[in-house]
Amino acid sequence: MGKSKPYVFQNQLKTLASIEDRINKLIAQHRDMKGKSQDVMFRTTIEPHSPTVYHTESLGKKRVIFGDEQSQGGLKEGDYLLSESNPDWVLPSKTHGLSFSSTFNQTKFTLDLLGRFQKKGTKISVAYWILEDSTSIPKGLGFEVDPNNSEHFFLVVTEKMLVSQLIEKLNFISQRMAIMNDLDLEAYKK
Repeated sequence: MGKSKPYVFQNQLKTLASIEDRINKLIAQHRDMKGKSQDVMFRTTIEPHSPTVYHTESLGKKRVIFGDEQSQGGLKEGDYLLSESNPDWVLPSKTHGLSFSSTFNQTKFTLDLLGRFQKKGTKISVAYWILEDSTSIPKGLGFEVDPNNSEHFFLVVTEKMLVSQLIEKLNFISQRMAIMNDLDLEAYKK
């Protein structure tokens, strides 16, 4: 057994409490307003990336795949299933997609997990997306519940599309997400 890593945000518990309060209020307000279950999704955002696409050539050992010269960002290798015969195409898969959380506990788990891999001082935020109706999700995309965790979802591709088309759809989603900029965390390592 290896030694356990220190808690990444140990000096920022007040900020985490504020994030927990904001997430729980958003969930409660939306449920009261809509009279239905969870329609607010949360995603960890790490600078310099947007909530749905990446803006560097690589992330750790994973490369970022850009669709074309017009692409505003790219996909992290492994997030989506690419065709082996033509990597310009993204294939439908219920187990590949961007990770979203539906509760504070899952969001905190993701913040902590991703925070461990960042350089000290890297800004980390929480973004949220309020789903008003099924038309707020672009055609060819959908949410699938993680079979191992009912509080974790994948934003998956449901029909074959070009990488550039997926990036365009992800940018559309990003523009509809709000980032809790006033509650930034900084990765902290001993």
